[in-house]
Amino acid sequence: MEEKVRFTFTKEERLRKRRDFERVFAHGKSLGGSTVAFYFLENDVGRPRAGFIASKKVSRKAVERNRAKRLMREVFRLNKHRLGPFDIVFIARKGIVGKRFQDVEADFLRLAKKAGIFKEQT
Repeated sequence: MEEKVRFTFTKEERLRKRRDFERVFAHGKSLGGSTVAFYFLENDVGRPRAGFIASKKVSRKAVERNRAKRLMREVFRLNKHRLGPFDIVFIARKGIVGKRFQDVEADFLRLAKKAGIFKEQT
């Protein structure tokens, strides 16, 4: 029987503690695209977890930074079933302002494939 895919974003799937972010930054690898960059590090939790950063370098406007985080969160939420057990810290780039969801998703999927963080297809 195949496992049902749940498109939720629970507390257990979030990176919330400063030490979790610092561990990913210190020991993880990074890749960057035009809309997002991300650091990733394999975890021992058994499922992907994510954290999101949109600094004032992206935009001085909180509305635009919040939209950037919403876009990145949605990309993770809809694609997490394809990812292996990695902690991922998404970082918004200036290019994300004004982009559509499809643009951000395409950028992330291209980078994730390059990083090799997808589950092995069986």
